[in-house]
Amino acid sequence: YMENNSKATIEVSGGGSGTGISALINGQVDIAQASRAMKSSEKESAIAAGFTPVEFKVAIDGIAIITNDDNTVTNLTMAQLRGMYNGTYTNWNQVGGSDRAITLYGRQSSSGTYVYFQEEVLKNKNYSANMNMLTGNSAIVNAVQGDSGGVGYVGIGYVSNPTGIDIVSLKADAGSDAYLPTDEQAVLSGDYELARYLYLYTKGTPSGGVKDYLKWIVDPQEGQAIIAEIGFYAIPHNVYEDNLVKMGLTPSAVTITQKGSDTMLELCQIFSEEFNADYPWITVEVSGGGSGTGISALINGQVDIAQASRAMKSSERTSAIANGVEPVEFRVAIDGIAVITHQSNGVSVLTEEQLRGIYNGTYTNWNQVGGSDRAITLYGRQSSSGTYVYFQEEVLKNKNYSANMNMLTGNSAIVAAVQGDQGGIGYVGIGYANASGIKVLELKESVSDPAYSPMDEDAVLSGDYILSRYLYVYTDGTPTDQVSRWLDWILSVDGGQSVVSEIGFYALPQTVIQEEMAKLG
Repeated sequence: YMENNSKATIEVSGGGSGTGISALINGQVDIAQASRAMKSSEKESAIAAGFTPVEFKVAIDGIAIITNDDNTVTNLTMAQLRGMYNGTYTNWNQVGGSDRAITLYGRQSSSGTYVYFQEEVLKNKNYSANMNMLTGNSAIVNAVQGDSGGVGYVGIGYVSNPTGIDIVSLKADAGSDAYLPTDEQAVLSGDYELARYLYLYTKGTPSGGVKDYLKWIVDPQEGQAIIAEIGFYAIPHNVYEDNLVKMGLTPSAVTITQKGSDTMLELCQIFSEEFNADYPWITVEVSGGGSGTGISALINGQVDIAQASRAMKSSERTSAIANGVEPVEFRVAIDGIAVITHQSNGVSVLTEEQLRGIYNGTYTNWNQVGGSDRAITLYGRQSSSGTYVYFQEEVLKNKNYSANMNMLTGNSAIVAAVQGDQGGIGYVGIGYANASGIKVLELKESVSDPAYSPMDEDAVLSGDYILSRYLYVYTDGTPTDQVSRWLDWILSVDGGQSVVSEIGFYALPQTVIQEEMAKLG
């Protein structure tokens, strides 16, 4: 930085994360570097000192577990590593190695790495009293190089050209895959168990020279390029944008394009509006046309995301792969398809067989299913609609719709048609079922089974309501940058999932949210 900014002088010193944070709180430095997040007690001390600390993520580290190169142990589970550092295991033969005493090396207690390791590996329990506490990563590397029974933990930047040591791979448990901190993708995705951010802290929003320096550090073409050169990992683009916002800067404008399901159109448009309020530099352009239309647009490279009210077909996946597109599926909400009639209709419950008979043309008069003598008028979606396909699969068992069905574009059109037709029946997403002038029917699998309404959240979430389904979005490959941020927001309880509930759909259970979040890496 100083090479390109001759008027600036940056004085950097060590001593551990805790020491640096204390110096910031006490007004001795402008910036504190830390290999762990600031503790709540430290934040309280900063506020008591008259400022609110601002955190900047500036690099990613994978803490490396190192042994002497004579050691035959090549991987450890987290339980084994914990057992070594809490003193449960004292000989290498207890973790698959030869008969040799384990010598523990670690950092001094003021080190952020010491604290991070204690939290993540020891679960906030004590280190073994026999651990040798050393000042600095280099000291640990040197100690392990000279000790055939030694084990230590250091930042990945200190093992880029190792001699005399081996890096041990880690796995969550005995049945999991093992990963090395030198595997960038494993570190960035969190598959490597000891991946962490490295931080800088300032006294409030930075300004002047401090702001210029931090802006340079987080710039992908400047400081981040150096980070990669010395063995750490550069921050993702979304983190870069977050850092700029904390400096009072606005990131470059970005537009995400999304197309597909009309059932999801209103939902995704509201998503877009509320997301943009949180991230004003990102615009998500959402359009409809049907699930099939959106999926085709994704396959053809015309959009970033497709929204769909049905799962992607195998034929669509084949076409995507042939086009070099790798579709990744995300469940984003739950819908109960509502079967609606005119409000004056005397029928309130249908079996699955009766509903099938109505839509395949077997039943043409309401008196055939317990109603009055009135012809049935069928309303449904256009063939490019995911709801059309889902209903055909689930109700008609992949047989044809009646040739007399009126195919309409969009849920709103079906609602409007049924409102004006005493013999009308239609199917719509639950988010459209609160309209006046219509009745929502209960459904049951057979005459002897209980009937359930799509307005019954428990019945929809449990699957007791027979037309429960997920709503989806699809991306080309694992999403990155702003697309990843968009989907993370949609899946968050305080973001998109609260919107889902507000407009009449059902939010995802927490277990499903966790599964979908994992796909974001």
